[in-house]
Amino acid sequence: MKSMILASALAATSLLAGSASGRPFNHKRKLVTEVVYVTETVAEVIVCVDETGSAYATLTSERPSDVTVSVSAPLTTTAPVLSTSEASIPSSSATPAPAPEPTSSEEPSSSEEASSALFTSPPETTSVAIKDAIPTSTPSPTSDEPSYVTASPIPDSEDSLPLGITYDAFTGSGTNTQCKSEEQIASDFDMMRDYAIVRIYGSSCDQIALAIQNAVKNGQRIMGGAYLSNSGAGEDVSAVIRAYNSAINQYNNGNWDIIALFSIENEQVNSKTMTASEVVDAIGPARDLLRSFGYTGPVGAVETAPAVIDNPSICEASDVVMVNIHAFFDENTSAPDAGTFVRGQVDQVAAACNKRVVVTESGWPYAGDANGAAVPSRANQEAALDSIRASFSNDLFLFHAFDATWQSDTASTFNAERFWGVL
Repeated sequence: MKSMILASALAATSLLAGSASGRPFNHKRKLVTEVVYVTETVAEVIVCVDETGSAYATLTSERPSDVTVSVSAPLTTTAPVLSTSEASIPSSSATPAPAPEPTSSEEPSSSEEASSALFTSPPETTSVAIKDAIPTSTPSPTSDEPSYVTASPIPDSEDSLPLGITYDAFTGSGTNTQCKSEEQIASDFDMMRDYAIVRIYGSSCDQIALAIQNAVKNGQRIMGGAYLSNSGAGEDVSAVIRAYNSAINQYNNGNWDIIALFSIENEQVNSKTMTASEVVDAIGPARDLLRSFGYTGPVGAVETAPAVIDNPSICEASDVVMVNIHAFFDENTSAPDAGTFVRGQVDQVAAACNKRVVVTESGWPYAGDANGAAVPSRANQEAALDSIRASFSNDLFLFHAFDATWQSDTASTFNAERFWGVL
């Protein structure tokens, strides 16, 4: 979607009083019988007698004696606990400020430097700061009995991903915008069960931990990401990555395969809040940090097709090219031709970048104002989605799972921002 979608989402979080936090799992105490072998030293008395049988001396000696003791005692298994500071990075200022520094003892001392560098330092400093934050060894879960078993998601081929869908954790509208509850998010994921991959945006509303939990439960995967921005409303990418690591360690036994893609930003070059060189300089250090935790999948940045074509350095820095493409914003495209339009844009991007392209957003609104031949309606949304599905069976995320009721109407988006929900 246009970058103002995420900008609106992040602005909306300023109205939140707080965010949900991840809950550790409580293990039942198991009663076991333990057999203990104890070696005890006992005294042996020796009486010396003469030939008449009269005792004339008494001696003592010591010898070991084995004693077997059965003890019944509770056996306690302790699961790793996900702290609030690692699991969520809430925003509460007028426009969301960079995420607060994690307070876990696992965090390196250079975390604060990384946070500052991602928003204000020159590219060279950014690279050094995040590299300094990379641990020398990969953390592993400490429990022998994890709360969740490792997920077995729907497999994808080496060259493509199954059809996915995008999701955010906001509800309400206007000044009543708030985070969805854990129960609402779990229900939403159940409704999205038919989609093998779910894309989430940033770390607001504790959605990293909650998305990982529910994806594990449903056998799904996640497209993760951070909201890097120079506008002052962005997130600390290293802190977001560490929140993913904590959630994956706790809920998926440390297995990063549950993450299908990772993007450090969304349409910041298109919206001119960041330059292509700034985005490129942030991709490498983020990839290094992800690799240090065990993630081996694609890393890059999400932009629009024109922004990527005009800035080939983003293609070169990304493992795969990630683009948001919406036929609705082309005034010459009607709903039944949406798939053809998106396919044409993908072909242009692929030709310019000479790399695999993943469409990270594509959909059609059912309400709002017309944009030339692009007319929002229920029938046209259905026609557009049918057309998109006919053109893509993989490497595409439908936008959006549910209506974004918290969004604001704007003429630049044809007053359609709230009405893209497909479920």
